[in-house]
Amino acid sequence: MRRTTSIFSRAGLAALLALVVSVLGLGAASPASAADTPALAFTVDKTQATPGSDVTLTMTFTNTGTADVRFVWQSFQPTWETSSTSGLKYTWKTCTADPGVTCKAGAGATYSVPIAPGATRKVTMTYTIGADSSCGYPDVAFYSYIYTEFAGGLPAKEGTFFTPATRVICPTTPPAGAQA
Repeated sequence: MRRTTSIFSRAGLAALLALVVSVLGLGAASPASAADTPALAFTVDKTQATPGSDVTLTMTFTNTGTADVRFVWQSFQPTWETSSTSGLKYTWKTCTADPGVTCKAGAGATYSVPIAPGATRKVTMTYTIGADSSCGYPDVAFYSYIYTEFAGGLPAKEGTFFTPATRVICPTTPPAGAQA
């Protein structure tokens, strides 16, 4: 008796093999590219701060596409933990930005377009931790949702990006009679 293999069973075997290779990461590694660069990156000048101190947050938008950006929409919000803690207090102080960017402290940014591939735009915002703010967890942190459209009919990109957190630590006072 002769056994024949159908085209469907061979295709199923090939699909299963491709799935195993992709899950195990055995395929060839793709080279690093501009697509590996996040469209929005954040830095903070302090990961720990005391009540009454200022924290500076910098966000850098990079056009990671291969065509000009022709539209950008960006929001900027506190994380749920930051906004839901009644004792955690901060107030926005300043916002400065590169030419072609309009910003308001604690709000999203508006970018003039077009933005060429690889070009960046920077926004720096400063907030003051309330003198009567609670200390410890949760931290002060924010997130930004950004939606970008490109020229030439390239697909739009969107994503949510999170800032590094700043822990509010209580100032320590030396015991009475301790030497400074």
